[in-house]
Amino acid sequence: MTGGDGKATVNFKLPDNLTTWRATARAVTADTRVGSAVQKTIARKDVIMRLEMPRFLTEGDTVTISGVVHNFLKSDKSTKISLDLNGAQLLDSPSETVTIKQNGEHRVDWRVQANQVGKLTLLAKALTDTESDAVEMTMEIVPHGLKQTVGNTTTLTQNDADQTFSLDLSANPDSQARNLRIEASPSLAGTLFGALDYLTSFPYGCTEQTMSSFLPNVIVAQTLKDVPTAKIRASNDLDKKVQRGLDRLYAYQHDDGGWGWWKDDKSDPFMTAYVVDGLTLASKAGYQIDLGRRDQGREKLASLLNAGKNDNGNPIDDETRSYMIYAYTESGDSDGHYLEALYAKRGSLGPYGRALLALALHQRKDGRAKEIAGAIAGSAQTDEFEAHWQTARVNDYGRNVYLDAEATALSLKALSQIDPNNALLPKVARWLVKNRQNGYYWLSTKETAFAIYGLTDYLKVSHELSPDYSFEIYLNGAQVSQQHVGAGEATSAQDFVITKKAGEVSNNNQIRVVKHGRGALYVSASVQYFTAEDNVAAQSSGNLKISREYLRLHVTENADGKSSWKIEPMSGELRSGDLIVVRLHLTGARAQYLMIEDPIPAGAEQVAQVSGINLNYSTGQWTDWYSAREFRDNRTAIFVDYFNGDATFQYAMRVEVPGEFRIAPARAELMYQPTIQANTSNDRLRILDKK
Repeated sequence: MTGGDGKATVNFKLPDNLTTWRATARAVTADTRVGSAVQKTIARKDVIMRLEMPRFLTEGDTVTISGVVHNFLKSDKSTKISLDLNGAQLLDSPSETVTIKQNGEHRVDWRVQANQVGKLTLLAKALTDTESDAVEMTMEIVPHGLKQTVGNTTTLTQNDADQTFSLDLSANPDSQARNLRIEASPSLAGTLFGALDYLTSFPYGCTEQTMSSFLPNVIVAQTLKDVPTAKIRASNDLDKKVQRGLDRLYAYQHDDGGWGWWKDDKSDPFMTAYVVDGLTLASKAGYQIDLGRRDQGREKLASLLNAGKNDNGNPIDDETRSYMIYAYTESGDSDGHYLEALYAKRGSLGPYGRALLALALHQRKDGRAKEIAGAIAGSAQTDEFEAHWQTARVNDYGRNVYLDAEATALSLKALSQIDPNNALLPKVARWLVKNRQNGYYWLSTKETAFAIYGLTDYLKVSHELSPDYSFEIYLNGAQVSQQHVGAGEATSAQDFVITKKAGEVSNNNQIRVVKHGRGALYVSASVQYFTAEDNVAAQSSGNLKISREYLRLHVTENADGKSSWKIEPMSGELRSGDLIVVRLHLTGARAQYLMIEDPIPAGAEQVAQVSGINLNYSTGQWTDWYSAREFRDNRTAIFVDYFNGDATFQYAMRVEVPGEFRIAPARAELMYQPTIQANTSNDRLRILDKK
């Protein structure tokens, strides 16, 4: 049975008094989702037991799960049919005994109520006095509320330190849907692997997200070569992850040689530079890359630089142009006129562009790199413990996109390469590690990748790999970790991770860290949880608002053999087999790179085509344009490169499984400014069996 992201688990046990045993399993569809609501059977002359059930359940659902028994024996058979389950409440009698005719079948319906989050295990048996069968299935019960994350970080550098911080959950959190993660590491190297895990497990895969997973793996692989004492956990198979990233990036390259955010959009200046940079670094790290593809990307960069605008006709901002010139310069021979033009503008560049200018000059062994490095150091915002840089770029809609973490990471990278003894370096690294808003990773995939980009260069020149100290961590007064750290733990990138779930996590969590001895200890903590209120309130801001509506979809075949569709308000009973439409309406400020996640009811399946009609933006008046759409087991995801301030997106579902279903709120957020977000209220849907 599939879980929320298509992970399947099918196990079988031998029922009591079972004379012969054979198991059935689920099929796999060719959809974005993995798994299917259809269960295959093998026709043979015996008894077959199968279950009809949804892919997942939402906490609070009441669903009808059907057991269908086929009798292929040569005579009628008295059959005991039963269902045992763990993780939910069975509302009907667990068993019944019936006589099933030869070559006949019998269906049993059980109502199941999902009262708690977690794994539901179902064991169905069909027992006769001769042949019998059983099947065990598992599925996930997901929370019905709104997902929230709270995180905090600290760095302890004093020989004797004692620090306490809190992770407080908002009002009415779900007591069953909580995950606390505390990570302590004696080196920056150790802090990077939690971020790598976040990037490689991110559930979506546009070009940026592919790059933001691929590039850090390449960088870490190179770092392991440059720092002989550094080691990596055996579980991190970097070579396999890098090759997977290369394959996907090649598939996403456009005919003009560039890359966009998606496979079928226009080539983007930043994205093309990002991939060219990544392919170049992969080659330097010893990976075999397709140099022809990299060079085609360089040609597209040159074309964009010469034009001074992107393929939409908008001017290229200074920060993006700086990155394009840096990627172009480091990836091959050039006459240097782009770099000279950038140097001429050095006085007007912000920290992001200035750092890239310094890196490009240093790449060409140009002595002016030290001049720019001095300007970088002189413009830092510093205090006794930390240093960073503030900057922003203007997007295509004229709005500021703040790049403080990225500019700071690039500045750290430049100073580490050009002025490795600069006293600012540990302060900058401390600021970056401290500003992991989500505990062990940064604000977005791109920001996380750039932070790793800068920190690994600092790691090469730092002298933090010889600690000697002990530390203890306390959660709400109880000790949860006690360790001694020496050079071995630091050089092996050792990190110490404590996880707690559900009732082990309080509404208010006090985390205390005590350290004695020489060296730095980097600590991060985060709690992911869901709200528990029965009625989640819609939330929005002036910059973004989202609403969700369910309607009926009628598809009819016309006299000419072609099909047509119409949408009507939801009225009357909803029965298995009916088609419905989900309508998502968004308003707000114009923006770039919007993501929508819309949970679906457990008793329904998304459909991309009905009676030959493609239900996407190619069908007139069906939905507004989107960059990409993905159907997952428990949600639909929609991505938009350019949001003009008012858009309506629609997709279709077929309701299949009877029951009363809860539907978690739909969420929209700007992918690289996720603090700008909105959500709908939650919903309910009642599905009846066919008449």
